[in-house]
Amino acid sequence: MKGKAMSLENHSAPGPAAGYAFEFERALYWLARSPAGFSIGIETDDDVAVRHQDGSRTLEQNKHSIQMDAEPFGDRSKDLWNTLSIWVAALEDEELFVGKTRFLMVTNRTLPDCIAKRISNAETNDEITECIQALRLAAVKPPETIRAYAETLLTTSSEPYLREVIENCELVDGACGASGLDLRKLTIAELQIPAWFTKDAESIANELLGWVNKQVLALWQARHPAWISRDSFVTQFHAVLDRRRRQQIRERAANLIPVIDEQLGKEKGRDFVKQLYLVTDDDSRVDESIREFIRCRIEKNRLSADGNITDQDWTAFEDSLKTRWTKIFSRSKRLGRTEPEEDVGFKVLCETTDGYKERLAGVETEQVYLTAGTYHRMADHLVVGWHPRYEELVKEEEQ
Repeated sequence: MKGKAMSLENHSAPGPAAGYAFEFERALYWLARSPAGFSIGIETDDDVAVRHQDGSRTLEQNKHSIQMDAEPFGDRSKDLWNTLSIWVAALEDEELFVGKTRFLMVTNRTLPDCIAKRISNAETNDEITECIQALRLAAVKPPETIRAYAETLLTTSSEPYLREVIENCELVDGACGASGLDLRKLTIAELQIPAWFTKDAESIANELLGWVNKQVLALWQARHPAWISRDSFVTQFHAVLDRRRRQQIRERAANLIPVIDEQLGKEKGRDFVKQLYLVTDDDSRVDESIREFIRCRIEKNRLSADGNITDQDWTAFEDSLKTRWTKIFSRSKRLGRTEPEEDVGFKVLCETTDGYKERLAGVETEQVYLTAGTYHRMADHLVVGWHPRYEELVKEEEQ
């Protein structure tokens, strides 16, 4: 309205928004800790629900509050009475089955001594009876918010089902790490993230949480219940790790590994340089090959030291390069029998090292120097060569 400022307080809902975020964090926790074959639901059987392989279930009623003086599941609160009524009614209607359901009252607040805590701690028949007596006392002259629940819940016909709920009910509050940073730490511990990704654990958890949000939203938009299988979650978890691993093992761009002229001079007595001069007198070509050799050596040491690439990965990388070179070398020698040997060798060098990027540890590489530099390192040990008689000529020069 013109001339009147809008009040944001009338249009914001931090409490409900925080409550929904809480449910998704709780669902992520259950996805992280559940065994194969389980499914986790949001707003399905309960706020958060877990379906076990044997048909049993775990149901969570989540009560999140951003109010400092809030007491979710208080003795005369709607939270407590509505929650117990929902579960008892489900047992009575055979939507749930006796002995096959675990009930959780979960809140981010740390609760004082209350009926909910006594229910959580009750193990014997006498302790369950004491809880029911405490509920009856709390229902004397009840506020209107719980009157209908109390009248239904405390009937004689409902008592066997109420006893079943109390026997299998647990309170998880702020003191138990039910929310926030404590919950996230528990979730990350359950994920068992590999050591080399430990520093990225929070980011990985956030990425998985985003995936859960996306899956749930898609199911809701399709008017399907929001169930996510543990198996599909694990598949996504490994996809996240694989993607990050690919990012970690990426070699750096060539311009990020400067090579000065002094370094070039130190390498010019090597056998791979001798091999180059057997097939070309282009000094700029030789200098660039030396740069590739140096950059490859630096990057190989870095990737190995970080633990991202194993010795087996490097061996497989070199084996693939050797197999490729063998085919190029044998074909070029046969087809170039009428050509000068230096020209045949130069063609082998160009076809082998120019523009080709071999996969490393199952991942595409981006920089030519890693492949070309490895070829030069192999040439330095005479494992590969360019001139048709490279071994003979290099050994003659060394004598």
